[in-house]
Amino acid sequence: MRYIAVFILILSSCINQVETVSKTDKNPDPFNPSDTQSDFSADYYAYQDVPYSLSTNSFISGLDPSKTYTYSLENGPSWSSINGANGVLTGTPIFNVVHRDIRAVATNVINPLDKVRSSRFSIGVYGDPLRSEQWHLKNTGQSTFSSSTGIVGIDINTAFAFGNSFLGQDIRIAVSDTGVEINHSDLKSNVLEGASKDYTLTPPYLGFPTPDDAHGTAVSGIIAAEAWNNYGVTGVAPLAKIAGFQFLSSAQTSGILMDQASGDFDIFNYSYGDSVTRDIPSDLDYLDQLQDMVTNGRGGLGSFFVKSAGNEFIFADSFSRPTVCAPHNSNAPFENESPYLLVVGAVDARGVKSTYSSAGSNIWVSAPGGEYGDSEPAILTTDLPTCLKGFSKATSNPVNPFEYNNALNSSCDFTSAMNGTSSAAPIVSGSIALILSANPNLTHREVKHILAMSAKKIDQYNQSFSGSDHPSNFLLGCPGLSLDDYDYEQGWVPNARGITYNNFYGFGMVDTEAAIKMARDFSLDPLNALPLPSQIVENKDFNLLSYRSSPGAAIPDKDAAGLDDTITINSALSFVETVQIRVSVDHARSGDIGIELTSPSGVKSILLNINNSFLIDGDEDLNITLASQAFYGEVADGAWTIKVIDGQEGKTGTLSSWNIALFGH
Repeated sequence: MRYIAVFILILSSCINQVETVSKTDKNPDPFNPSDTQSDFSADYYAYQDVPYSLSTNSFISGLDPSKTYTYSLENGPSWSSINGANGVLTGTPIFNVVHRDIRAVATNVINPLDKVRSSRFSIGVYGDPLRSEQWHLKNTGQSTFSSSTGIVGIDINTAFAFGNSFLGQDIRIAVSDTGVEINHSDLKSNVLEGASKDYTLTPPYLGFPTPDDAHGTAVSGIIAAEAWNNYGVTGVAPLAKIAGFQFLSSAQTSGILMDQASGDFDIFNYSYGDSVTRDIPSDLDYLDQLQDMVTNGRGGLGSFFVKSAGNEFIFADSFSRPTVCAPHNSNAPFENESPYLLVVGAVDARGVKSTYSSAGSNIWVSAPGGEYGDSEPAILTTDLPTCLKGFSKATSNPVNPFEYNNALNSSCDFTSAMNGTSSAAPIVSGSIALILSANPNLTHREVKHILAMSAKKIDQYNQSFSGSDHPSNFLLGCPGLSLDDYDYEQGWVPNARGITYNNFYGFGMVDTEAAIKMARDFSLDPLNALPLPSQIVENKDFNLLSYRSSPGAAIPDKDAAGLDDTITINSALSFVETVQIRVSVDHARSGDIGIELTSPSGVKSILLNINNSFLIDGDEDLNITLASQAFYGEVADGAWTIKVIDGQEGKTGTLSSWNIALFGH
């Protein structure tokens, strides 16, 4: 049995905005949607954000073939231009609208007064009226109804994918969450029939995944809201198919946990985390299930498990009268140390780590998560329909003008207040779907490699919190937990292979255009590593004596110098992918302890920060497995050195033992 109660699992989004509905209040009748697609009549049709071309000279009557003409437009769309030599109108439509009364004009080169005009014609642009505010797809500096704007270009760069019809077609995605309103008018066409599950039922759990709140519906819209239906928003992968799982209201037994990581799905999206402030070990059967699916799913190419890093970077035992403010490391349980989970951090509309986004050496990439939608943009997506429930609903104090009584959202079917690493994870899930639609033959590890190598290196000047300041310094009234001469974060760190890594962002923010191009042309890989050979795992079960040290040495109290210990290994891995260490520390206050690891090349990774969230629970003794991606591409052979730091005085301890496991090729 998975013995942690369901209430400990929390949504990796803005918790204060989630409206929980009790089990007894759940409506057994699915929402009955209306046909909301707005159709229109036009002479020609185009699609928002898809390059368009129209040869106008083919319908200009009265052209004299003996004459040479130049072509122009009257009342043409702002996004269009016309080739003066051949009369071809081109451009990329930016809004869904019908452009009427357009005329093409052919002017005689010899006699400019000799003009031939076409009949008036119209171009209808199918699109989505709210897409222009979805900054995560294309950031034009819009506010998304908040009181400030983002920065142009801070987005996942979907124009190339949309323009080349890489839309997630044939990709199956499971959204394991609070349930999903699968009859939402902007989702229903992309829902896999008969595949959704409700884990509050008995096996095989098949049924309508009645949502407890808006979270799972918002996540689903980020991934796969229908596009070009003249309604609502656009998903990152608007042709992907989803199944909704009602998981978080279940008992979350081991059997349920395993089932929601099983099945014929390419991608599993887990936009949830935990606030467990002690070192509870991961479920070993579940870890094996992840490995099996990553190895054998997708016909042997490997399925994907995309998980939120969490929203506990600024974490306190009480926000009204805090006595401890200590961040939750994204490496903390459950299962986040697994190399088979793709852990995702969140970025705001300025390209800086979202204030809440948990940091850690296990993060693979980051994606837009936004802030709270009031003073800074959040994410615009689907909501529970009607103004009676969800994020957007009847209230005298909405987060922003869009959330209630707005003409653009009259039925409250959408929200502009979704945020968190809960938003970042489905953006990555959708991005993987785009990559797979461009090259379905990629393995799980190859897609991860492409995401890492193509990611944008944002926040180069460390505008977000970093350096020697402990996050407790940013909460008013909370005791500071900084340690002299200790760097709490390092910012961007280059390793021996020339790959830079950051505990806030992983390898950087997802760039779908760069990723798709690399997926289709391996020569764009800067490490020339594609296609990847089979993976080799050394000491997976931490049972090899040559990969183990048991120093039993005292850790200096409140001293940044810490305690060093080294394991020298003889490894055949010329390319490290992920490093894991298992650490055992005897200490009366495990939250004091920080862990660093230095590779044979001298590159340091901070795997666990001092004065972390384990202080909140008063946890004793540290027994934890931690992962780092910072050594990606390095050689494994040689001396690996751990540093254990005690961040507070008064309690002392010893490093009992530690092991190292290596994943690579």
